[in-house]
Amino acid sequence: MRLESGEVRVVRGRATWRIPLRAVGAVESDGRTSVRLRISGDTAGDGFQVSSGNSNAVGAFAEGLRQAMEGVTPVADGTALVTTGPTPRTPPALGNRAARVSVGVCAYVLLLLVLFAVVEEPDQVSWLGATAFLLPFGAGLLAVAWRFFLRDPWILRRRGVTVPGEIVDYRTSTKQQAMNPVLRFTTADGTSVTHESSVTVLMRSRNRSVDVTYDPQDPGRARGGRALAHMSAGLLLGVAAAALVFVPLVGFVARVLGDLLNG
Repeated sequence: MRLESGEVRVVRGRATWRIPLRAVGAVESDGRTSVRLRISGDTAGDGFQVSSGNSNAVGAFAEGLRQAMEGVTPVADGTALVTTGPTPRTPPALGNRAARVSVGVCAYVLLLLVLFAVVEEPDQVSWLGATAFLLPFGAGLLAVAWRFFLRDPWILRRRGVTVPGEIVDYRTSTKQQAMNPVLRFTTADGTSVTHESSVTVLMRSRNRSVDVTYDPQDPGRARGGRALAHMSAGLLLGVAAAALVFVPLVGFVARVLGDLLNG
């Protein structure tokens, strides 16, 4: 049961009932597990009842529905306004990261099964095996390089705004090998921000005053000064990851094309 656009929608299997608020004669709730809608003018029917184990959700829905009905005068025959139609079928949502990763892994495994089934030459099988083993590691390293080293500097280079700021502290990693400056600055619209930079540094700066570049769409994304060491580490990791991805893949494709051309 759902309240939307001035009507209540009740979904049961493949059928959906659309009940305008003017068709609702009364809202009954035990305050714990169920809500029942009585249709105006329908003395013989039981209306529509929905049960839930979440008492908070039941109470909130019943209260919201009563507030929405304030000032609404029920018609004499509400059954004439109630319509029934098929429930729209929606494809599975892939909005969350786990779902996208699962689909990608399944597609990758299926592709490998097909390739191993059709490839027969020993050299091609060897290159395909190397590709199947190294490509996921390379792709994972590329994701790490982008997420932790390259993404923020790239975004800040594209749309960052630079303002005066200061370094108020350093937060070190568990192994004490890298530090993240804690920056304090005021944005162009006058908002004061204190946030830990995602850009790591290897040495503390003697000068606490620093130019801070921040993202206007997300002021928490900021860095102080240049990020050469951070960017260099990300680029090196990205190059190594790209080698793991493309060297065996190019070798496999080249071997297949060579065998086809040599007939």
